[in-house]
Amino acid sequence: MADISVRHLVASYAAVVDTLFPTQCLVCGCDASALTHGMCRGCNEVITALCREPACPTCGQSVAAYEVSDGLCGECRHKKPRVDGTVRVGPYTTLTAPLVKAFKYQGQEDLLQFFGPRLVDEISKSPWFDQVEAIAIVPTHWRRLMRKPYYAPAVLAEYVSETCHLPLVSILRRTRCGPHQIGLSYTARFQNVHGAFALRSRVRLNKARILLIDDVKTTGATLDECARVLRRHGAAKVYAAVIAKVQASPGDMVKLLAV
Repeated sequence: MADISVRHLVASYAAVVDTLFPTQCLVCGCDASALTHGMCRGCNEVITALCREPACPTCGQSVAAYEVSDGLCGECRHKKPRVDGTVRVGPYTTLTAPLVKAFKYQGQEDLLQFFGPRLVDEISKSPWFDQVEAIAIVPTHWRRLMRKPYYAPAVLAEYVSETCHLPLVSILRRTRCGPHQIGLSYTARFQNVHGAFALRSRVRLNKARILLIDDVKTTGATLDECARVLRRHGAAKVYAAVIAKVQASPGDMVKLLAV
């Protein structure tokens, strides 16, 4: 009986050590004696290069050379986006997905030191940075926070607020819990979040310019709905910053719906 207890204790200790001091790269799974933000040197270099690829300044989607005209990519020209500008750390791909999921679902805050500075850099380079007056989080429902207090957008927003010296304001609330976006079709995602957000009582926007922070932009339905609410109550401009943007091409639909 004592022997079983000891084995369980050792196994538990090993699990804690592996979590705090991982030896396997989050991206490729290789054993490495030294990891930076959970990545081996090779994956770190590849992902850093991937994050430098150009993106549409309006929606944040990866673009080819000369695809953007007047600040709009081909997708944006056929839509009427409510978000005036979007920046991202990088695209959501099979390489970046393990990092995003580890930060978003497993609470690996060490990755904040990878995503945070890069997101701040993208925000500070944007043409609208000097116009931003406040930062707001895309909110989750309080019931979800009761079950899982760690909320990645809040962690990101606090980092951006402190680094960019911009006030972090609680102006939006989620009015219903509803189903997760995961697994829903493109159209169903927009239907799922319609009416799911509201401005908090006694908030007056008065032509404010707001920067919304979220973790991943998939179809853009959530950010679009938040921007709709802010604009309806007087916001002059709404911008967005995320750590990753999923490509909206048909070939990526399965991957897109899994985020």
